[in-house]
Amino acid sequence: MYNPAHFVLSELSLARQLIDEQPLALLIGPDAAGRSFVTHVPLSWGEDAAAPGSWWLEGHMARANPHWGWLAGQREVLAVFSGPDAYVSPRHYEHERNVPTWNYLAVHVYGELQLVDEPDAKDALLKRLIGRHEPGYAAQWRGLPEDFQHKLLAAIVGFRLRVTRWEAKAKVSQNRAPAERARIAAEFAAGSAQQRELSRWMQQLGLLA
Repeated sequence: MYNPAHFVLSELSLARQLIDEQPLALLIGPDAAGRSFVTHVPLSWGEDAAAPGSWWLEGHMARANPHWGWLAGQREVLAVFSGPDAYVSPRHYEHERNVPTWNYLAVHVYGELQLVDEPDAKDALLKRLIGRHEPGYAAQWRGLPEDFQHKLLAAIVGFRLRVTRWEAKAKVSQNRAPAERARIAAEFAAGSAQQRELSRWMQQLGLLA
C-alpha cells in the first residue's frame, strides 16, 4: 500500500493490537480464472515457539466456499485488516487553503496459506479461536454431541497463513501541527465509536501534548 514514512506503523506489537481489535480481515487472492476474489473472515495471530520471530494468522471458512482451494495454490496470499476510520474536516486547520481528508489505520499481512483439515488439528484451531473471542463458549462446544461436532468440523476448512512480510499504516494527522491535531482528536473523542477509537490511537501514538 501507499505508505508515506510519517504514517508508517513499524512496531509489530501495535500491528498485532490492531488485529486483535479488528479481527475481521479481507483474505484476498485470485479465483480459478485469475480474477480478484475476497473472503471476509476473522483471523487470529500466533507465534511459533519452535521458530523465534516467526508468526502466523489462522482461521477457517466454509468448505462450500471455493476460495480456500484457490488460495492454497498461491505462492502469496494477502490479508487486510481495517482499523477505525473517520472524515477529517479542514475547519480544524489554521488556514483556509486546506482540503478534507480521511484518517484510518490498516494492516496488510502477506504469507503462504497452509490448509488445516485434519479433524483433531481443526478442532484445536477452533478451540484457540474460541479461547480468543469467547472462552466461556468452550464448555458448550465440548458438551455438544460428538457426531454433531464432527458434522460441523467437516463443513469447514481451517487454514494457517505463515507470515512472510507485513506492513501497517496509521494515518492519524501526524503531518499536521500539534494544535490542529489536538482539535481533531477532541472532536473525535466526542464523536462516534470509530472516531473515539481514532482519538485513543492518537493518544497512544504520542501525537497529543
